[in-house]
Amino acid sequence: MQIKNELRQEFRAKRKTVSQKAIKDNSVCEVFLNSDIYKNSEQILCYASLDDEICTDKIINAAFEDGKKIALPYCTDLNGNMDFFYISSLSDISSGSFDIREPNIEICEKVIDFSAAVCVVPAFTFDKYGYRLGYGKGYYDRYLGGHPEMYRIGIAYGTQVREEILPERHDMKMHALVTEKGGYELCSY
Repeated sequence: MQIKNELRQEFRAKRKTVSQKAIKDNSVCEVFLNSDIYKNSEQILCYASLDDEICTDKIINAAFEDGKKIALPYCTDLNGNMDFFYISSLSDISSGSFDIREPNIEICEKVIDFSAAVCVVPAFTFDKYGYRLGYGKGYYDRYLGGHPEMYRIGIAYGTQVREEILPERHDMKMHALVTEKGGYELCSY
């Protein structure tokens, strides 16, 4: 656990000092939006990015323009549980748990069908096998583990991809990774 915490600190610091962030963010989003994964999807489960994460607003807006269903996560408690809710515009979100922009669950519909879903997953770092190091609360691993039918794609800067992360039994593997340098199909399930 100590090694993972040290990695989180290292990659948090790297993420805060990314050079040409806006250009790289745009490139990551373009690679994803031009992928067959995106083009063939009906619904996108994304996240509303924090300031030091890859800005996902371009993905969210493109999904709206392309007539796809778009959903964002909502933390249901502080114990690592969340649900996704469909939004119809960025005005359906506000600052919630951990200052993360979340959907207003009073007006947004909960996602219950994941058969055609692509889930865009954040992390501090991914390894070349598709394992991720997240924030340490287990929200995504729990959620993805409960919905194995979803296609899981990690988005990251090239500097966030490392050789290997020693996964734990509960860690969920991505099907693909996207960086500003291109997209990588990791494995077939």
